[in-house]
Amino acid sequence: MTLQDPYLAKRCGEIEVLLVEVENWASGNYKLGANLAAYVTVLIVGVVEDCVEHLVAQRARKTRDSEIEHYVVQSLQQGFKNPDHGKISGLLKMFSEDYQQKFKQRLPPNGKEAVALQSVVGNKNALSHVGTLNLQLTIKEVGDYYRDIRPILEVLESILA
Repeated sequence: MTLQDPYLAKRCGEIEVLLVEVENWASGNYKLGANLAAYVTVLIVGVVEDCVEHLVAQRARKTRDSEIEHYVVQSLQQGFKNPDHGKISGLLKMFSEDYQQKFKQRLPPNGKEAVALQSVVGNKNALSHVGTLNLQLTIKEVGDYYRDIRPILEVLESILA
């Protein structure tokens, strides 16, 4: 599946380019690699959050009611942080149980996509609360997580489109 929305494709493309760059920058330097992996982890969580907000805003725009759209966007920006599978599923349920069911059927809560997203969110939170001292994350692992997370955005796009 490929992302159709140009904004989502652009944001994901930024992560893909960055993953290649940081791999080159950190070649042979484990400590630099761990710090760059931490940086990319934070960016991935931010991009997922931003892309989910974008998709919801696009869906709200379909109402052709600017006040409803504004309310939905503002509510989401205030309360939707650290988007794991459960939060995304709960958000979809607020639209419709059908949306939530489609999401869970295509991406089960214990599937590799959900596990990868939870790992990235968990690592981001550990980084911000504990610091980099005990960070064992590699750029390769972050890249693998990202490749497992990207289908979540593709599925969301197909549900909310």
